[in-house]
Amino acid sequence: MQESEYDSVVWDTNIGGDHGQGSGSVAFGHGPSGTGTAAATSTSPLGSTHTSPFGGMGGGSHDSPDAGSGKVAAREADDSGDVETEVTVDQPRKEGEGTSNPFVTYLVTTTRTNRRTREIRRYALRRRYQDFAWLHEQLYKQFVASVVPPLPDRRRLEYLTGDRFSEDFVGKRKHGLERFVRRVILHPLLRTSHHLTVFLEAKDWSSEYEIRPKSENGVLDSIGDTLLNTFSKVRKRDERFIEMRDTVGRLGDNLARTQKLYMRVTKRQHDLQQAYEELGTGLVDLGDIETGMTMALVEAGNALKAHHLAVKRLAEQTEDLFLGEIDEYISYCEAYLDLLRQRDQKQAEFEDLTEYLQQTAAERDRLANHQSAVGVSAVTNFIKGKVRDLRGVDPAISRQQRIENLGARIGELEAAVDASRGDSAVFSELVAEEYEVFGRIKQHDFKRAFGALASSHIEFYSRAVDIWRAVIPELEKLPVD
Repeated sequence: MQESEYDSVVWDTNIGGDHGQGSGSVAFGHGPSGTGTAAATSTSPLGSTHTSPFGGMGGGSHDSPDAGSGKVAAREADDSGDVETEVTVDQPRKEGEGTSNPFVTYLVTTTRTNRRTREIRRYALRRRYQDFAWLHEQLYKQFVASVVPPLPDRRRLEYLTGDRFSEDFVGKRKHGLERFVRRVILHPLLRTSHHLTVFLEAKDWSSEYEIRPKSENGVLDSIGDTLLNTFSKVRKRDERFIEMRDTVGRLGDNLARTQKLYMRVTKRQHDLQQAYEELGTGLVDLGDIETGMTMALVEAGNALKAHHLAVKRLAEQTEDLFLGEIDEYISYCEAYLDLLRQRDQKQAEFEDLTEYLQQTAAERDRLANHQSAVGVSAVTNFIKGKVRDLRGVDPAISRQQRIENLGARIGELEAAVDASRGDSAVFSELVAEEYEVFGRIKQHDFKRAFGALASSHIEFYSRAVDIWRAVIPELEKLPVD
């Protein structure tokens, strides 16, 4: 893993000046997980408070994919279009070597550019995976009607095999963490979070910003929520959300199928790598026997070996920049489907309350009109009447008390129904807006992902042409009768 040239640096500078040698003073301290951070003492117009610099979607959002390096910058402008934010996650480094709990940190570099004043503020801080998980959890709590982009899955086979510090695994995780931050910045609500600003800029990482274990009640609460979701069903379906569920569900299914097919492609590419390498070695060995064709055979064998390396690079780029993104988008679809289920639950709660209110009002009207109960209510009321008779309660007084009690309950239910109706309506509209945001981010990410895939293939075939073109002059030297 590459060592960082600095632990963490923050500085201000004008775009026209020397990058990294601005007017802001640099001070090193201690940051998250004991890693280095820094702070700047400057008078930048961008300010140094933790009020969020992120606004609406703006017209200045764009990415800079680099298929060769795998480095992707996330950029987004605020509502005014003056401030543009760029975030990169790079330079993984193993910390705590020799201790019982080693971990990997990543350099998160944030650059805020004021295009009006042409001034830059930059933050470079080291964060570990659990710090990204903290940000994910805080966003999930703060924006209950938004879909928080998924983190790269921490429950991977590499953890079971003890290979979570391998360069391959850490590299894949780096790309996934960068995609997570990029999607957060692209989201018009998530990017306004104070927690995001803390994550990107905080020089001190106290226990306030660490993941805490969930309480024991969380398990019981989740079981209760599951039971409620099981027995409460929406009666009046909204066609908008049915269509959303079908569309996102089909997208998830198609992505899963694409992932499965492309994994077969990469597996065959791995097999081809070995075959090309073995064939190249065989031709070089054959050159020792066929003395009249030695140079031609050696050149062809070396070309096959070089081709093997090109295929290997193509497979690695495909896994890092394409298959990783597909896997995350499958989780992204599942998260949006979970949000739709929450919306259904709120609607079901409103419908249940409305039905209970109607039943209570009907019972009050029945008593007021001296009507007899029917069905199950008749049996219940018969038993209650016998109990009152045994207690010597006057039926007329009892009926009047029940009417008054029911009236008070109706008032409470009406207030609850109104609140539930408003809550359900607002949540539904937020979910509908989130669907539009999900679509814009999806379009943005797919354009970048398939662009990176295309670039990696163009690079591979260009490299292959150069490799084999270099063999032709040696083949032309062979005498042919």
